[in-house]
Amino acid sequence: MRATLLAVDVGGTKCELALFDATSTSYQSIARKRYPSGNYERLEDIIHEFLQEFSATPSYSCMGIAGVVSGGVARVTNLPWVIDEQSVAREFHLSGLHLINDLTAVCASLSLLTGDELFEIQRGDVQQGQLIGVVAPGTGLGEGVLVQGENFFFPRGSEGGHTDFGPVDEEQTELLKWMLRRRERVSYESLIAGPGIPNLYDFYREQIGMAEMEHVRDQMSRAADRTPIIFDNAFGDNPCPLCGKVVDLFLNILGAEAGNLALKLYARGGIYIGGGIVPRIADRVSFDGFLANFLAKGKMAQLMTTIPVNLIRKKDAALIGAARYGLEMLAR
Repeated sequence: MRATLLAVDVGGTKCELALFDATSTSYQSIARKRYPSGNYERLEDIIHEFLQEFSATPSYSCMGIAGVVSGGVARVTNLPWVIDEQSVAREFHLSGLHLINDLTAVCASLSLLTGDELFEIQRGDVQQGQLIGVVAPGTGLGEGVLVQGENFFFPRGSEGGHTDFGPVDEEQTELLKWMLRRRERVSYESLIAGPGIPNLYDFYREQIGMAEMEHVRDQMSRAADRTPIIFDNAFGDNPCPLCGKVVDLFLNILGAEAGNLALKLYARGGIYIGGGIVPRIADRVSFDGFLANFLAKGKMAQLMTTIPVNLIRKKDAALIGAARYGLEMLAR
């Protein structure tokens, strides 16, 4: 019987599981299924259901977790789940198990992405073996790094999205002042991750005085999450100017922070934009504002033009990355 590896992408909304041949590097799954996270008390319950359905007994597993992973224990940010590496390995009789951050998993996938799985924002000049950075706005703002060469492979997620927001012009300075009247500290995540994007909307409405469109206000009054409404109404036959300004500011701040990461890492291998937000709007926006802010680094502006920037369009990059990480660890 061939050895198999179970890859798991654990998120607050969904969990995706896939089975891979542990001796193959094609990353073509043998079986795959997605589960709604909130319907289960434990991740282990989902795994049991998956393995039973596909009559599978994997030898190894790697799980990318949307949360803090430390000392073999993962805590899912938006669920009351605590996942213990040793306990899970015992329960499923695994010979090897790795728990990693979901951004570590995304970073692990990068060298596998090709063609229409990527969208080129800036061509740049790729230098092989150099550091690669990732900025991923979704439910949170993930950031990470990949170091890779012929004989080494080191992907690592970070908590860089929680660093202090730095305004780059008068409008963003006004935004920071406005936010500081409402909270003690302002991070990049509090502005350009999903839950934070309505802060940009409220800033333009309350501080700048932009008018709301009545149908947008009505939709928001009935919604638990205002972010999809903002993005939906920024485009179309009757676009909302206020929503459009939010999208522009979102991209401007994202571009500036992506440039910050590029400089801190000296990311001559490139910068990748991940997460679930930007791929949904990529075909409907201009990246001119993003790039202008990415490049606006003073004496380093010329250097910034040499750094490739790509958008990750592959929806299951974290799952494939978990499989890649697991298989790389098995080979050592």
